[in-house]
Amino acid sequence: MSAPLAVILDFNGTLSDDEPLLDLLFRDALAEEAGIEMTSADYFERFAGLSDPEIADSALRAGGIDPSPALVERILRAKVDGYLRAVEEEPPITNAATEFVEVLADRIPVAIASGAFREEVELVLELAGIRDRFDAIVCIDDVEAGKPDPEGYLLARERMNEASGSTAPAADILAIEDSAAGVAAAHGAGMRCAAVAGDARAGEAADFTIDRLSASTAEWLLRG
Repeated sequence: MSAPLAVILDFNGTLSDDEPLLDLLFRDALAEEAGIEMTSADYFERFAGLSDPEIADSALRAGGIDPSPALVERILRAKVDGYLRAVEEEPPITNAATEFVEVLADRIPVAIASGAFREEVELVLELAGIRDRFDAIVCIDDVEAGKPDPEGYLLARERMNEASGSTAPAADILAIEDSAAGVAAAHGAGMRCAAVAGDARAGEAADFTIDRLSASTAEWLLRG
C-alpha cells in the first residue's frame, strides 16, 4: 500500500460515531410524521450509508407511502432538529478520531464527503474543534445525487485540491467509509477506499479495513 497524497472521509459512522443515533432519529421521525414503524435491522441493512433524503424517500416507499416533497421535508427537519440537540449534549467525535484528523491534516490535505446536511456536519466539527483542519467539506446540500453516486467524492477532490493547492489524482487519494454505498461511491470516483471495521459488506467491498480512527492509524497510513 502506498501512502495517500490526500484523504477524504465519510462523516456519519466514520468520523462521527453516530449511526445508532441516526437509527433512533429516523425511526422516531418516520413514526411521528408518517406512522411507519421501521426497525433498527431495517435501518442498518437497507438504509445506512445512503444520503438523508434518500433514506427518508426509500423508507416511505418501503412503507407504502408516497414520498411527497412536503412529507420528506418534515421527516428530515425532525431528524435534523433531533440530531442538533443530541450532539450538543453528547458530541459524537471521539478524542481518538480527532487525533486521527489532526495527524493527517498536519501532513496532507483532508476533506469530507458526506450524505448528511451541512448544518449537522459543521456543528459537530466545531464541537470537536477540528473544523479548520479540513480543506473541503462536501455535504448532501452540495450535490444532486448521494452515495453510491460518486458526485460527492468528485466534488470533494476538486474543492480540496483547489483549497490546498494540491494536484492529487484520484488514484492517490484514500477515501475512508463505513458502508457499502460509500465504498462504491469512492471507487466510482477512482479512489482507493478503506472501510472502518463494522459493516461486513463495506469491508468486503473496500481495498482494506482499519479497526478505528486514531493517531496511530493515521501514522500507519502515512507510512504507506
